[in-house]
Amino acid sequence: MVYANMAGYLMVAAGGLVLGTLFGSKVTTAMMSMMHGLEARVSKIEGALGAGKAAAAGGHEKQAAAIGAHAAAVAKLADAIGKHAEAVDEHGAATVAAAVETHAATLAAAVTASK
Repeated sequence: MVYANMAGYLMVAAGGLVLGTLFGSKVTTAMMSMMHGLEARVSKIEGALGAGKAAAAGGHEKQAAAIGAHAAAVAKLADAIGKHAEAVDEHGAATVAAAVETHAATLAAAVTASK
């Protein structure tokens, strides 16, 4: 009877060892897979941050060049607006002068016709 109990204990221990090994192996594999995924994500974030710093340094130079180009464009626009204003003034003066001459001629013709 003692031998039968000992054999039973050995079988339970062996079964527990086999099941424990299988379960432990699956848990270890799953944990390692999760750790590798986490490491990949962290390295991806670190790479993006490193690239972001390099891009930011280049971005400042690009931004300064864009601001310079914008300032030049605004200066050209201001010059064009000034020229347009001069042309409008000249056209307005010529139009007013022509209207005054036409009005004076019409008045002179009206005066002459009434005599």
